[in-house]
Amino acid sequence: MAEKTEAVTEKDTEKGQRFFWKKDNLVKLVVLIGILGIGLIFFSSLGRKQTAPEESSSLQSEMQLSELEEYRERLTQELGNMVSSIEGAGRTRLMVTLDGTVRSIYASDSDISARQSTKSTDSDEQNNEKNTCVLLRRKDGSEEALTVGQQLPKIRGVLVVCDGGDSQEVSEEIRSAVAAVLNISGSRICVSKMA
Repeated sequence: MAEKTEAVTEKDTEKGQRFFWKKDNLVKLVVLIGILGIGLIFFSSLGRKQTAPEESSSLQSEMQLSELEEYRERLTQELGNMVSSIEGAGRTRLMVTLDGTVRSIYASDSDISARQSTKSTDSDEQNNEKNTCVLLRRKDGSEEALTVGQQLPKIRGVLVVCDGGDSQEVSEEIRSAVAAVLNISGSRICVSKMA
């Protein structure tokens, strides 16, 4: 009886191998494996978190605001150290206000075309310039403008409150020093006595 079961299993194995290696069945198997592979790719992409453009832009604006605040604080601290070292200033507190935010500077291509027309004695020449922003294409197909730098905001004004702020001489010295360092007019600088 054991011989009979061995013979049956060998026959079944041979039938299975012949079934598997038939041309039609092999094609069906390859197609099935392909479909399973595409399904795995599809389901794995569902697991990844895609950042929406709104999320990306809000994150970028938050980063710019923190950079802006950091810039303003650093500028205020350095300027305060400088002003407090002026003779007669004494204790000093400063406030710097900025105009605008950090602006990105993008790379661009320029295309200049010239057109020249001549009339009997007159000669007119026109130049047309067309700037195009340089874009970077990512692997996922999204595009982003190529940033080459950042432009810091302009300084709107400076308030200096110090012990020597009531002295015309000290006040003028502080005003001219701050104007020179920040390259702003003296009318944007207010110097007052500390209470």
